Amino acid sequence: MNKQNMPTGWEPPAPAWKALWKVSDQQAYSSLTAGYFGIQGNDHSLLSVWAQDAFTSQHAPKLLERARYIDQHGLTNFVFIAYWEAGEYQKWWQDHSLWWQQDAIVDHGIGLWREIIQMPYERFETLHSSQKTHGVSKIAENIEGPIQNHGYAGSARDRIPISASDNLKSKVTISELLSKKVSNKGKRVQINPPGNMCVIRSGQNWSNCVGEQKDYYLNELQPALLAGMNYLRENPIESTCYVMRFMTSCDEQWNEVEETFGLGYGIDIYTFETWAKSHPTHIDIFSKFISMAETFGEKLSLQLWHEVIVLAEAGCECEYINCHSETGLMRYG
Repeated sequence: MNKQNMPTGWEPPAPAWKALWKVSDQQAYSSLTAGYFGIQGNDHSLLSVWAQDAFTSQHAPKLLERARYIDQHGLTNFVFIAYWEAGEYQKWWQDHSLWWQQDAIVDHGIGLWREIIQMPYERFETLHSSQKTHGVSKIAENIEGPIQNHGYAGSARDRIPISASDNLKSKVTISELLSKKVSNKGKRVQINPPGNMCVIRSGQNWSNCVGEQKDYYLNELQPALLAGMNYLRENPIESTCYVMRFMTSCDEQWNEVEETFGLGYGIDIYTFETWAKSHPTHIDIFSKFISMAETFGEKLSLQLWHEVIVLAEAGCECEYINCHSETGLMRYG
C-alpha cells in the first residue's frame, strides 16, 4: 500500500472501502474500458435505438448505466455509461463502429458524442463510503476495507499503483490546444485526450435516506456540492478542470433516480487534489458531510463513491458529431 502522502499516525475520519481486482502478473498492464455515449436534445431515440442492439450483442459491456444532465447551452444530454472487461471493447467496437462512422449520422443534425477511456489497472482507483459498490466497482472481484489510506490530501493518488514510480503530472497546460481531427465540413470533431489527464466520476446516492437525514442532504450538503461542481465547470483556467458534468442517474426508461455524480476531466490528478485540499467550495462540502456523519452516526445511509483514472499517453479518444462548441473537450481543440 502506497502511503507517501499519508500523515504520520493517520486515522481516517470515516470508514471507506475500495474495489479489489484480481489481476495476475500477466495481466498487470491490461485495461478495463469506460465509454460515455451521449445525445443532445429532448429526444434520445436515435441513440437509444442503436444502443438497444449494440449494448446487448456479442462483447457487450459488462455493466451499462444511464444518466442525464443539462449542459451550458441548456440542452439535455442523455448518456449511456458502459464498462468493458479487458480486451472486450476493441472486439465490440469492430462490430459497432460503422454506425458512428457513416456520413448519414451527420446528416441527422443531432448532437452525438462518445468519449472512450482506457483504465489500466495500475492507473485507477475507487473509493466507497460503504460496502455497497457503484460504478465500475460493480464488476470488481470483491471489495476491501475499511482501508487506512483515504481522507487526506493526496490519498487518491496514493491508491493509484503507478503513483509509486510516476508523479502523474500533466505535460500540457489548460490553455494549450489539444490534438484534433475535423471532417464532414467541421461537423465531426475527434480529439485525443492528453496523457495524465485525470477522469473522476464521483457519486452520491441518497435513496436509503429518510426523514431528517434526507432533508439534511438535500437542503445542506447537496447545495454545497452543486456550488463545487459549478465552480469547476465555470472556471477552467483557474481550476485546470477541462470538463465537469453533474449528472443524475436514470433507470432503463430514463426516469431520474436518487443518485447523482460529477463526471470531470482535469489536466491531471492535481486538479482535483488541489481543489479538495484548499478551495472553499470543497471545504464546505467536506465540513457539511462530516457534520452529517457526526449527526447520524451508524444510521447514516448516504452512499458516497468515486472512481479516478489517470490516462496513459495513448488509447483514449473523444468524438463529437453536430455538437456545440462547449461539448466535452471541444473547446480545447
